[in-house]
Amino acid sequence: MNSRIYSGSNFFRQRLILSTLSGKSIQIKNIRDSSNEPGVNDYEHCFLRLLDNLTSGSVIIVNETGTIVKYTPGLLQGGTLQHDCGINRSISYYLEALLCLAPFCKKSLHITLKGVTNDSIDPSVDAIMHSSIPVLKKFILDDENLEIKIISRGLPPKGGGEVLFRCPVVNTIRPIKYLDPGKIKRIRGYAYSVRVSPAMSSRMVDASKALLLKFLPDVYIYVDHYKGEHSGR
Repeated sequence: MNSRIYSGSNFFRQRLILSTLSGKSIQIKNIRDSSNEPGVNDYEHCFLRLLDNLTSGSVIIVNETGTIVKYTPGLLQGGTLQHDCGINRSISYYLEALLCLAPFCKKSLHITLKGVTNDSIDPSVDAIMHSSIPVLKKFILDDENLEIKIISRGLPPKGGGEVLFRCPVVNTIRPIKYLDPGKIKRIRGYAYSVRVSPAMSSRMVDASKALLLKFLPDVYIYVDHYKGEHSGR
């Protein structure tokens, strides 16, 4: 089977996702070949391991310098898995990919992801949970076992967060009709705190609502506080 050839590290994750869904092999070359630190970095290696665990029969070849990746996708298996996402990127980096792949697995996916839940690079797990899940539910006919649950929060530099993601097998995708939402009529948000007084979250909510209520009357901000063993390392 001929592989599609791409150059550079841009859209690394997206290319691998589309390759997995389409069943077509790809080759990514010249990955940071002119950089002081050439090749695939730690979190990209971690993403490749996630794909290897999620699929059956996939072949992943990385050359010695890490500047070339050859990927032949296998079958999406799903099942019960655990994956250590490390501390270089948030769990959301991997969760975004799983949201695209999980509905098409052979078995319902039940995966525990460990690492960082909130950082300054990726959207937080909260943002994924409150935005992507409602969108995915519009396509899935049976969304009873579709869930993202934050078990423990983990912040840089040590992480220690734990997130559970469950997704059922999708046999049929529901078609939807897109309607222009027009002007924003309400605001929904969240405020989280770890290893501090719960009053800190309340103060953040009060300050935010004082500003937002000047523009819209319907503002709700969810407060989420973690302590003890659920507050990371």
